[in-house]
Amino acid sequence: MNSEFGELAQARYRSRTARRRVLIVVGLLLIALGYLLMAVSPDSSTQWALFRVMAGLGCIIIGFAMAVLPLIALWTQAD
Repeated sequence: MNSEFGELAQARYRSRTARRRVLIVVGLLLIALGYLLMAVSPDSSTQWALFRVMAGLGCIIIGFAMAVLPLIALWTQAD
Protein backbone atom coordinates (compact mmCIF):
# COMPACT_ATOMS: atom_id res chain seq x y z
CA MET A 1 0.00 0.00 0.00
CA ASN A 2 2.73 2.43 0.95
CA SER A 3 4.78 1.76 -2.20
CA GLU A 4 1.69 2.32 -4.36
CA PHE A 5 1.15 5.69 -2.70
CA GLY A 6 4.80 6.59 -3.29
CA GLU A 7 4.57 5.64 -6.95
CA LEU A 8 1.37 7.62 -7.32
CA ALA A 9 2.97 10.65 -5.67
CA GLN A 10 5.97 10.39 -7.97
CA ALA A 11 3.72 10.16 -11.04
CA ARG A 12 1.79 13.25 -9.91
CA TYR A 13 5.03 15.13 -9.31
CA ARG A 14 6.38 14.18 -12.75
CA SER A 15 3.16 15.19 -14.49
CA ARG A 16 3.00 18.49 -12.57
CA THR A 17 6.64 19.23 -13.41
CA ALA A 18 6.14 18.41 -17.10
CA ARG A 19 3.01 20.58 -17.24
CA ARG A 20 4.88 23.46 -15.57
CA ARG A 21 7.74 23.18 -18.07
CA VAL A 22 5.35 23.19 -21.02
CA LEU A 23 3.59 26.29 -19.65
CA ILE A 24 6.92 28.06 -19.17
CA VAL A 25 7.99 27.29 -22.75
CA VAL A 26 4.63 28.43 -24.14
CA GLY A 27 4.87 31.60 -22.05
CA LEU A 28 8.35 32.37 -23.35
CA LEU A 29 7.13 31.81 -26.91
CA LEU A 30 4.23 34.22 -26.28
CA ILE A 31 6.67 36.84 -24.98
CA ALA A 32 8.77 36.46 -28.13
CA LEU A 33 5.65 36.67 -30.31
CA GLY A 34 4.61 39.82 -28.47
CA TYR A 35 7.92 41.48 -29.23
CA LEU A 36 7.65 40.44 -32.87
CA LEU A 37 4.14 41.87 -33.11
CA MET A 38 5.24 45.17 -31.59
CA ALA A 39 7.89 45.66 -34.29
CA VAL A 40 5.77 47.81 -36.61
CA SER A 41 7.19 49.27 -39.80
CA PRO A 42 6.87 53.06 -40.18
CA ASP A 43 4.90 52.85 -43.43
CA SER A 44 2.02 50.74 -42.01
CA SER A 45 -1.42 52.27 -41.51
CA THR A 46 -2.34 53.66 -38.10
CA GLN A 47 -5.16 51.20 -37.38
CA TRP A 48 -3.03 48.19 -38.30
CA ALA A 49 -0.12 49.48 -36.21
CA LEU A 50 -2.40 50.05 -33.21
CA PHE A 51 -3.84 46.53 -33.51
CA ARG A 52 -0.37 44.97 -33.70
CA VAL A 53 0.95 46.96 -30.75
CA MET A 54 -2.06 46.06 -28.59
CA ALA A 55 -1.86 42.38 -29.59
CA GLY A 56 1.87 42.39 -28.87
CA LEU A 57 1.35 43.93 -25.46
CA GLY A 58 -1.34 41.35 -24.69
CA CYS A 59 0.98 38.51 -25.71
CA ILE A 60 3.76 39.88 -23.53
CA ILE A 61 1.49 40.19 -20.49
CA ILE A 62 -0.04 36.72 -20.92
CA GLY A 63 3.38 35.21 -21.63
CA PHE A 64 4.80 36.83 -18.53
CA ALA A 65 1.97 35.41 -16.44
CA MET A 66 2.51 31.94 -17.91
CA ALA A 67 6.31 31.84 -17.79
CA VAL A 68 7.74 34.11 -15.14
CA LEU A 69 5.17 34.01 -12.33
CA PRO A 70 5.33 30.20 -11.86
CA LEU A 71 9.13 30.44 -11.73
CA ILE A 72 8.94 33.12 -9.05
CA ALA A 73 6.46 31.02 -7.08
CA LEU A 74 8.75 27.99 -7.39
CA TRP A 75 11.81 29.93 -6.22
CA THR A 76 10.09 31.60 -3.27
CA GLN A 77 8.08 28.68 -1.92
CA ALA A 78 9.10 27.47 1.51
CA ASP A 79 9.95 23.81 2.03
